[in-house]
Amino acid sequence: MALNITWRGTSGQSYTFETHPIGTQFNPVSGVYIFCRQVASGNWEALYVGETHSLEQRLNTGIGSHDGYARARHLGMTHIAALIVTGHAERLRIETDLRHGLNPSANAQNALGGFR
Repeated sequence: MALNITWRGTSGQSYTFETHPIGTQFNPVSGVYIFCRQVASGNWEALYVGETHSLEQRLNTGIGSHDGYARARHLGMTHIAALIVTGHAERLRIETDLRHGLNPSANAQNALGGFR
């Protein structure tokens, strides 16, 4: 059963995502996704924000080669939130807005160019 969770970008705009446990099978539709976890207070923490032309390819069949997935799992990821967005430019706009607003640690690069 999916949970609806609303995330706010740096612009102040809110986006409501369907949030699913790890292992959920996604359809081959384009969208923005968030690897996340629920913290002790009951709030949700975004660990990684990305966008793709195919949620199914990126989050199911291609998940083994996703570096952000490995980093988010290491940080305690429990869920994947997904928002269907068809246009490429709109996906990039939303992904950037959320990444800057949420500052997810699995997206962050350190000064050496690697990920922390």
